[in-house]
Amino acid sequence: MKEIWEQALLAYNLPLTILLGLVFLFWIFSLIGLGDADAKVEIDGSIDADADGDVDADGVFGFLMRLVNAQDVPVMLVLSLLTLFMWAVAISSNYYFNPGQSSGLAFVFLFGNFILSVFMVRLATQPLRPFFHSIKNDKEHQEPLIGSSGVVKSRVLDRDFGQCEVGRPKGAPALLNCRLAEEDKPLVRGDQILIIGFDDVNQKFIAKTDKLNVK
Repeated sequence: MKEIWEQALLAYNLPLTILLGLVFLFWIFSLIGLGDADAKVEIDGSIDADADGDVDADGVFGFLMRLVNAQDVPVMLVLSLLTLFMWAVAISSNYYFNPGQSSGLAFVFLFGNFILSVFMVRLATQPLRPFFHSIKNDKEHQEPLIGSSGVVKSRVLDRDFGQCEVGRPKGAPALLNCRLAEEDKPLVRGDQILIIGFDDVNQKFIAKTDKLNVK
């Protein structure tokens, strides 16, 4: 235990130690009702990123989020597991393979640590996907969303994937995984859409251009 504590407080491990502490605080606050343990984001490969020229970054980030099953499992759970695994791998790798406490070597380990931890998160969350997916579908279908109008929230909405936000009379706006109707051209963030159906095969809502609300 003493060795773990000493490793945790080393300069190159301390950021992950602090982050892990914040994660524990979040879950403690969630348990006593001060946080939102159900926080999640439906990922489509282009999460809100406002910087210009971010096409490649959007794609890579979206791919990573899908890789760790963040489209079904709550994002805070995914991030918590990723933080825990990265911290554990960092402590172990530096303890056994960095006895000289080289910051440069620890930085090199960090890249492999991230890749390994991503796959560990994927393995850990894979069995949870059906459970959270069913919960998400139940919540989405508590109120009729087909026929609702909204806006595109992702960078692009095309025939394969996208993210749209529609209003709900009885609660907060719903953030939905969508695909565009076959006859429509790709839309961009801020375009008005209308939900016209649900694709049971791909588990996505079908959206089309809302011509009545186009400015």
